[in-house]
Amino acid sequence: MWSGYLKNIKKTKSKSKLEWFKKNIVIVPVVAAIIAGTFTSVRYVLSLTDTITANQETILKMESKLSNSTADINDLKQRLSAAEATWSMAENLYRQLADTVRDHTYDLKDLTR
Repeated sequence: MWSGYLKNIKKTKSKSKLEWFKKNIVIVPVVAAIIAGTFTSVRYVLSLTDTITANQETILKMESKLSNSTADINDLKQRLSAAEATWSMAENLYRQLADTVRDHTYDLKDLTR
């Protein structure tokens, strides 16, 4: 009884690699496709990670430039307000001077009469 069992075990062990390959011909391409797909997926994820990192750096630089631009705009607004105030003051002084000159002109006309 045991001798028959041992003969069957020896027969199953004596199969060559070629026979195993023929028997499992469908499994080999599937395993190859899984390995290739895994490699491609990992490479794609790494590429996306690099892209995200580069975009984060770009966004940080743009935020910095935006803060600087906002500060410059606020400075220009303050300067423009100061210039408008100076212009208004100059117009008022010009009107006062014109009124004073006009008054002096009237006074001179009165003196010459």
